[in-house]
Amino acid sequence: MIYSFYGRLSVASTDTDKFASSNLPPTYFCYGTRDPFVGEFEECVEALKEAGVPVEVNVLEGRPHGYSYTEGWIPAYDAWLTGIFENN
Repeated sequence: MIYSFYGRLSVASTDTDKFASSNLPPTYFCYGTRDPFVGEFEECVEALKEAGVPVEVNVLEGRPHGYSYTEGWIPAYDAWLTGIFENN
């Protein structure tokens, strides 16, 4: 997801039934702990996990919204995405 989540702008969905019935792909969240949407991200992540959607979470301590390419998240995301394609 990087800067996003399932739902609408600034309101994450937590509808586990909808998630479970939607055949969603494995999902990657990366966000900073100073992002104003941290609560939204965390609630969405938990709902996805409860629905059985594979979720990888990379939390960047102290980073705000719009942290750019800092903190080494790109190699971590690349490794995760490569693994998804290699295993499917």
